[in-house]
Amino acid sequence: MGSISDIQIILALIGAFATSVLAARLAIALYR
Repeated sequence: MGSISDIQIILALIGAFATSVLAARLAIALYR
């Protein structure tokens, strides 16, 4: 019961990646 499922790890990685991509796009849009 103490193990973290692979799905949760994958979702966390995807969430962090999506957040960084959105932040980068927002920065590019603001500078343009």
